[in-house]
Amino acid sequence: YIPWEEGKPFSELVRLIESGVVDKGPALDICCGSANNAIYLAKHGFDCYGTDISPTAIGYAHDNASLAGVSCELHAGYAVHLTYPDNMFTLVFDRGCFHSIPLADRKEFIKGLNRVMKPGGKYLMICFSASDPRAHAHAFSEKEIRGYFTPLFKVLSLKEIPGDDADKEHLFLSALMEKAK
Repeated sequence: YIPWEEGKPFSELVRLIESGVVDKGPALDICCGSANNAIYLAKHGFDCYGTDISPTAIGYAHDNASLAGVSCELHAGYAVHLTYPDNMFTLVFDRGCFHSIPLADRKEFIKGLNRVMKPGGKYLMICFSASDPRAHAHAFSEKEIRGYFTPLFKVLSLKEIPGDDADKEHLFLSALMEKAK
């Protein structure tokens, strides 16, 4: 049992894609796990990429993408050291990656994220909310998220949401940001 593995795309990502706010193009699922979200993006017209620190997760991700009949570029690697070209992605999706980055690496992570995104590209981040009564040690307030990501990103929306399925008893922050031009 892996609590973050739900076998389907995260509902907040589905809402964003269905809203039509994000242009189709190259998308990165950062800390992709077994690629449920990457597969969803590939099925909805994005050129999908995924990265995860766990080679085992990437193995599952390859198997799942193959079973789903989609093509995704999936690689093991540390999210702080993204190996993608500058200005590549229209969308980066992050469900639980930022809150896993050690404090010493967060600024480098944000700079790298900004570097690989196209001007005007969207970043959807889901992280633990500090207002959850059972808040995780790596939980954030809205003020902290704004502090970390501006001025490299413009915060388009920042709201508290419940998790999906196994995580529904926890509160998360959903932050939709745009790469500052």
